[in-house]
Parts: sequence; C-alpha cells; structure tokens
Amino acid sequence: MRSVLSNRWLNLALRLFVGGLFVYAAWDKVANPYGFAVSVRAYKIMPFALSNLAALAISWSELLAGLLLLLGILTRKAAGALFVLLGVFAVAIAVTVVRGMVIDCGCFGSEGGASTSWLLIARNLALMFGAALIILYNDGFLSLYAGIRRNPEPERY
Repeated sequence: MRSVLSNRWLNLALRLFVGGLFVYAAWDKVANPYGFAVSVRAYKIMPFALSNLAALAISWSELLAGLLLLLGILTRKAAGALFVLLGVFAVAIAVTVVRGMVIDCGCFGSEGGASTSWLLIARNLALMFGAALIILYNDGFLSLYAGIRRNPEPERY
C-alpha cells in the first residue's frame, strides 16, 4: 500500500489538484474581500472586529499556498500550510454543525459553496489526507524548486 501512496505520479496529481482547488477557491475571496468577510462573520466564532483581518489572511494564504503547490515551489511547506488551514476549517464547520447552524461555508467566496454539514467536514478531511501525502512523499518531481528533497534520487557514478 505504501508504494501506491508514495507514487510520484499520484503525488504530482495530488499537488496539482489540491493547489488548483485552492487557487480557484481563493480567487474570488481575494477579489471580493468584503463578501468573504461576511461569510467569516456568519460562523459567529470570532469577534466582528477580527473578521476582516481573518478573511484577508485566509484568502491570501490559500492563494499563495495553492500557487506554490501548482508551481512546485516549497511544496511540502505549502501543503503543510493548507493542511493546517483545512484543519481549522473542519473545526469551524464542526462547531457550526454542532450548534445547529446551517450557513454557506464560504469555501469558494461569492461563487457559492456547500452548506455546512458533516459531509463538508469529510471533504476537508479527505483534502487533509491528500496534503499529508504530499508532505510525506513529495520528492520534487516536476517541481520548479523542491526545497530539501525527502526521497533523493540515488547518486550514479
């Protein structure tokens, strides 16, 4: 099973999928920060005064980490950032679901998103698993700059 999960083509596909998904998700949030701030406020988790700052930090972090994954620049660090963001999102959605609130998740900005539900949490956990595989098995395959390689190619003399 490990050979399947560590396959470099699977890792590349995950890197491109997760990176592309986050660039797509962040695009409208960066272009329309007010609309995303309203979505952040709907969770009723943080003070109103911090919602604008949180919306900006989340949207730009998603965009930067997604672009880094797509380009293959510091891929494990970018995947780690997205892993943390997805964990925070899963907790926020879980708190909302447990409180009985059904709101738009704000996942894709004003493009629309799913309503908060356990299924949405499962989707985030699946994306976290993909990010974890990138962190664990990325070997810099087809990357612009891989950073320190996890599984370097053997030297040939």
